[in-house]
Amino acid sequence: MENYKDVFISESMEHINSLTQGLLELEKNPGNKEVITEIFRAAHTLKGMSATMGYEGMAQITHDMENLLDAVRNGELEISSEVIDVLFEAVDILESALDSLSESDEENIDAQEVSQKLSKFTQIKRKGDKDAAGRKVEVSLPEEGIKRIDIQLDEDCTLKSVRVYMAFRELRELGEIVKCIPDEEKLEDGNFDRSFSIFLKTNASEEEIRARLKKVSEVSRVEIYSGEASPAKEGKAKKVGDIKSVQTVRVSIERLDSLMNLVGELVISKSRLFQIKNKYAIDELNETLAYIDKLTTSLQEEVQEMRMVEVRYVFDRFPRMVRDLAKKEGKLVEFVIEGKDIELDRTVLDEIGDPLVHLLRNCIDHGIEAPEERVRKGKDEKGRILLKARRVKDHVEIIVEDDGRGIDPEKIKRIAVEKGLISESEAAKMSDDEAKMLIFTPGFSSADKVTDISGRGVGLDVVRNKILSLGGTVELESEVDKGTRFVLKLPLTLAITKALLISAGGKIYAIPLNNVNEILNVKAEDISTVMGQEVIQLRGRILPVYDLLSLLGKSSGTNSKHNRPVVIVEKGGNLIGLAVDGLIGQQEIVIKSLDGKLRDVRGFAGSTILGDGRVSLILDIASLGVGEW
Repeated sequence: MENYKDVFISESMEHINSLTQGLLELEKNPGNKEVITEIFRAAHTLKGMSATMGYEGMAQITHDMENLLDAVRNGELEISSEVIDVLFEAVDILESALDSLSESDEENIDAQEVSQKLSKFTQIKRKGDKDAAGRKVEVSLPEEGIKRIDIQLDEDCTLKSVRVYMAFRELRELGEIVKCIPDEEKLEDGNFDRSFSIFLKTNASEEEIRARLKKVSEVSRVEIYSGEASPAKEGKAKKVGDIKSVQTVRVSIERLDSLMNLVGELVISKSRLFQIKNKYAIDELNETLAYIDKLTTSLQEEVQEMRMVEVRYVFDRFPRMVRDLAKKEGKLVEFVIEGKDIELDRTVLDEIGDPLVHLLRNCIDHGIEAPEERVRKGKDEKGRILLKARRVKDHVEIIVEDDGRGIDPEKIKRIAVEKGLISESEAAKMSDDEAKMLIFTPGFSSADKVTDISGRGVGLDVVRNKILSLGGTVELESEVDKGTRFVLKLPLTLAITKALLISAGGKIYAIPLNNVNEILNVKAEDISTVMGQEVIQLRGRILPVYDLLSLLGKSSGTNSKHNRPVVIVEKGGNLIGLAVDGLIGQQEIVIKSLDGKLRDVRGFAGSTILGDGRVSLILDIASLGVGEW
């Protein structure tokens, strides 16, 4: 079974996620029978898988969950907050068991306590199969026939016995299984090839049978026979239809990363070939290189698509967290999620979980007021938190928004002065927008007391640093008593991107194109100086212009009185100009991260290898400071 552990953990996490989402929905709509059925099925499937793998603790918990949910499904037990809480407690222990299994071969859980809590709710009088007078209830069913169902599993199916169990479970809800080939013992032991047959006594239609079996993973084909199909006369069966499932292959993350690295090397080699062609004017290479360019681009896009994952896999973790934190804080919260189908590169997606946890906890602790306070302000007693993802051009925006008390800039300045983060004179000169951004300063906290949610001076600075390290930006909008809105702008991928190559001080630097707004050729007479800062006028706006080499701590060898290319980039929601020596052009680059002591150097997002083998640093516009070098 050790060979199947990874598959078991992966599929079990999907079922646990279904349980969590279902319980959250059930808490809102206790009478929703469809949700109850889905939760029951998830627990039932997880029980069968756990039992097959020999994980007795998980099997026991899911068995008790199944009993409780069966009582709910049959109308013998009403949904209450106590029932929901104990089911969530069971889900937490199941998730803890999976975490333990991923690190060792043991569940390392104590199932006894939660099993007793679950069982407590089912120690009630069952309706059974007798009426009020004690007479056995006879149920008349429509005339049933026997159908033979031939099932074939995928070639790479690992948990064959689990798939058999799931097929049996689905079909038993449609009728009575009277025989199977091979026999049930061999099927349970997985002692068969990939095909098996089930004889089902049922009045269900072929469409119902196919719909049920579509729910079973790794089934490649189903054939249904009716008419004289019976255990005694299976040779005279009549084929009436078949279904085929979608073929998928599980690929490890390591292989995807390796494949992306190889594609990156191919992109670098392609650039080298183009440089050789241009240097030696080899016209015969034109057609071949054009084809190689097309193939490389297609391959790159395919690999990137393979790495793209819907944000739902991160977003679905948060409804439960918000629910528990709001309940603990005594606050009423409506949590809304939008755009779960937006896709991000897996590497980016893996990194945004913790920042979003900090932001959502901040919304609950600092943003949303207590119900009575909201009523005094004329608001609905239930606060609203929005988590939204949307695609904007070549990047993704993730928005975290609440309708709470907002950020008071004067209070923020006062706290920052008290903590010694800024001086009183600095605070006096700050605008409201600058004051609000102080919440991202390391060590800043506006919590009145230290709790397990906040108040330890660790939080939003972690968010900003993580997003900056991903090549993204953080924007903040807030109005007192109206609410707060955080906007995280993230690149689609961290592996290969398009960049503008520029020269400055004899070196080549790369600026990711998603940071570039436009490029200007600025004449010397168009540059003015305001309070010691060089500026230009662009369509009625005054933009500051900085010499790139000066920002990097180097003296510029170019006289500012000469005409110079200026790259207009977006930094912190504002446009600024970077004066450079020359423009080389656009090029696809492979991003290589900076390791060791270079990891924390501000102003650089990484490096890349150019077609001629030279190393070029990639500028990180968000952390490129003024006067900090």
